[in-house]
Amino acid sequence: MSPPRPVTSCPGSGPHGRSAVIDLHTDALYEHVRGRRDITLWSDKGHLDLPRMREGGVDAEVFAVWTNPKLFGPGQRLRFVLKAIREFKAICRREPAALCLALAPTDISAAKAYGRIAGILGVEGGHALEGDVGNLTRLYRRGIRLVTLTWNNSNELGRSCTARDGRHRGLTRLGRKAIRRMNRLGIIVDLSHTSERTFADALEASAAPVICSHSACRALRRFPRNLTDRQLRDLGQQGGMVGIVFLPYFVHRDHLRVTLDHVVDHIEHAASVAGIESVGIGSDFDGFSDRPPVGLEDVTRIPALAARLRERGFSQPEVDRVMGGNFLRVWAGIAACGRAQPTD
Repeated sequence: MSPPRPVTSCPGSGPHGRSAVIDLHTDALYEHVRGRRDITLWSDKGHLDLPRMREGGVDAEVFAVWTNPKLFGPGQRLRFVLKAIREFKAICRREPAALCLALAPTDISAAKAYGRIAGILGVEGGHALEGDVGNLTRLYRRGIRLVTLTWNNSNELGRSCTARDGRHRGLTRLGRKAIRRMNRLGIIVDLSHTSERTFADALEASAAPVICSHSACRALRRFPRNLTDRQLRDLGQQGGMVGIVFLPYFVHRDHLRVTLDHVVDHIEHAASVAGIESVGIGSDFDGFSDRPPVGLEDVTRIPALAARLRERGFSQPEVDRVMGGNFLRVWAGIAACGRAQPTD
């Protein structure tokens, strides 16, 4: 089978502008591996699959592997992550013209040139490491490029945003060791779900920029999962970024009436506090059961987000940054930091 030829018009080059369109978080791979949906086929269920991603012009997607702590006990979590990696690579082999694994920022532009969607693999929840930082190297070699330190459960690396002692206890000694290892490998440190103290400790510990892949602004919706203005400023000053989440409950108190404009409100606020160069999108598609925002019902509606940003006064270069350019910059910085770090 001959390789596909580059295309002159590829996903993301139309309604979104000129740069790559990158979503920083979906749980669709979890749904696929659990046998709930086949994400290679179009469906009217859930929010995201490969056909709908192409329709929505998404060039790259962070596929999170979540190890539900209620389902997977010690010894089972890492095995599930490894299973998900194998299944993702099998999808890439079955659908080589549609999907490929991205191991570096340059893989996104290469995939875009051939009309493929670039998949970035992440682990959601440091409990999947089973308390062994050495598993980071193992996962990196198999294609993992992002690790969210905590989910809603605290773990061996640090406290989560739901912990009652989250203001006073943060990153653990093992968590600091994990961040040093992630910096050396070039793995993206993701602080969505972490407590305020863990967030602050991680920014101090990391030699590379960090991200919050799917969070919103606490100034607009008071909720522990959302970032304070201080966190947003610190994130911007450190060179990192936030992917604004679409999950209605995080976006507005009346989560049954959330619209596209409410999501744009959070993008505007984050940009005003952290800087336009520190904001992206992190939909959390297939990670929530709430009715999605009106106007952002699924991944095919991503072009409407870019269009609304322009209507709200964002310039085309600013829209390009939010839709994917900022993540490319941040990931490139993280990869460069990894190359500059001494090896074990």
